[in-house]
Amino acid sequence: MLKTENLYRIEIIKPCTVSGILNGLFGGFYPFAEEDEYIKKNWGTIPAGTKGWVVKKWRKMYFSADENQPEIKLFTPTDQPYVLIPYSKIKDAYKKI
Repeated sequence: MLKTENLYRIEIIKPCTVSGILNGLFGGFYPFAEEDEYIKKNWGTIPAGTKGWVVKKWRKMYFSADENQPEIKLFTPTDQPYVLIPYSKIKDAYKKI
């Protein structure tokens, strides 16, 4: 079994669009369609201020957001807050903390 290795903590400093990845993962299903307009408008975007880890798994780097953040549902499904976002989507939009 391959282990996930936490490399360093980060904070997103500018919004990152990940909607193309989410559509592939969830088949274009938007689990928050009934929610407010802010969520509908920003679905698929990691907002500035989001914190998490850059992790290494399967010999590749990913972003893993902390679960208990108010806007995590903009880029994760309700029943699965642990989603690995490819590092390439956030590489120029974070700072180490």
